[in-house]
Amino acid sequence: MLNQILKAHAHTEGTVIDRVHVYEGFTALAFLGRRRRVYRRLVALSGAQPGDRVLDVGCNGGYLVRLFAKAVGAQGRVTGIDPSENAIEYARRRAPQTCSFTVGVAQDLGYPSGSFDVVASTLAVHHIPETERETAFREMHRVLRPGGRLLVADFRPGGHGPHTVGNGMRHVDPDELDEFAEHVGFKIESRGDLPMLRYVLAMKPA
Repeated sequence: MLNQILKAHAHTEGTVIDRVHVYEGFTALAFLGRRRRVYRRLVALSGAQPGDRVLDVGCNGGYLVRLFAKAVGAQGRVTGIDPSENAIEYARRRAPQTCSFTVGVAQDLGYPSGSFDVVASTLAVHHIPETERETAFREMHRVLRPGGRLLVADFRPGGHGPHTVGNGMRHVDPDELDEFAEHVGFKIESRGDLPMLRYVLAMKPA
């Protein structure tokens, strides 16, 4: 079933999710009714404040974008980027006016350097080809302002959700998140586990 909602594009793009409604259902089931609580915790961990500019990399249908929009308020801005045109259309229809969306990939973020206060990426790194993941982290580092915060979360060992089959769907070694972040210049501030997820919170030094 999952293979039917995934589309493997060129190796430089990774796996694209086009059947967004089905994927949303799979994800909700995987979290056993805890998805909203877990994602609200991610928003809190990111430190997003009213007025902040936030980028969600691999936003899919915009679930996390909408939660960030509540955190940053009317004076803030939240941007979502995802390689799936269907996902971006789905997200645009459901998001408030303080949100904007772009079709694109983590490895080539088309935003000026220092554009965001917070960059988040949840359940997206394992969709990026292994050879391109460091490039994606470099791009997330570039678009953050000095002193900005990065929050990356992916499935933790034993926390297998719907992402267990299909091309490009191998789980990320949790240590890789730390290693990529540190290698491109982030300072790790904290790491930990949530239901289904392991997260890393890092800062771009001022």
